[in-house]
Amino acid sequence: MAHEDCENFKELLAANALTALDAADARALNTHLESCADCRSEMSEWEETAALLTLDAKPLEPPAQVRERILASVRAEDRAGRLASERGSRDASQAEGNVLAFERPPRNVWAALGSFGTIAATIVFVALSIALVVLWQKNRTMQSELARLTTEVNQTRAQLDREHAMGELLTSPDTHMAKLTGTNVAPGAHAMLAYDKSGHAMLMAKGLPAPPKGMAYQLWYIVGKEPMPGKVFTTDPAGNANLSDQLPLPALSNAVFAVTLEPEKGMPAPTGAIYLSSSS
Repeated sequence: MAHEDCENFKELLAANALTALDAADARALNTHLESCADCRSEMSEWEETAALLTLDAKPLEPPAQVRERILASVRAEDRAGRLASERGSRDASQAEGNVLAFERPPRNVWAALGSFGTIAATIVFVALSIALVVLWQKNRTMQSELARLTTEVNQTRAQLDREHAMGELLTSPDTHMAKLTGTNVAPGAHAMLAYDKSGHAMLMAKGLPAPPKGMAYQLWYIVGKEPMPGKVFTTDPAGNANLSDQLPLPALSNAVFAVTLEPEKGMPAPTGAIYLSSSS
């Protein structure tokens, strides 16, 4: 039995001389050396050899048996670790088998997301609000544009109707024409008044200045010295105006026509300056 112990420790002598043993093997070897004179003597030889190796340039490798023993020791420790791990896993599995499993309640997505869900919901709400505002603004813009186009269409239709009526009046064989010229307050203005035997009359004026706010132009039929009021009218930005009116019966035979500036609702008798006038 002592021989087998020495054989086991002899493999560690060279490694111990090179200080290549771990703490456990070094303690076991030192304990053996205290009771074995042969191993102590061989240990001294290995220590002398190690001292000589420090003076030799060529490295000296330990015996192959030492390397194999070290590797075998490492493999044994690895197996022992795996076995301990497997036992621990089995124990944990058995412990889990004794625990009652409870059904997990369904998760609320927004509650799980927490503050992130709140932020995301806020972002979605803001985005929808902005989209609604943009659509509302676009709708208002489209409504305004539609109203503008409708007004232009109505104005164009009315202008075409007036021009058509004027065309029919001018081509009628019993139509009378009267030319009105601008006075000193509107030297660049002029107008043409056409009327038929029924008294239907149309006035076309150009070059009149825009009337002040609250004021308008008014047509007058003057028979002798008595002025009879006609309709009021205003101009477009270019100073043009069209008016349809009905002549009083006395004005059909012989009348002078004039245009004055009056309050926008019209007056029963002229009060303002004369802007256009025809000859008698």
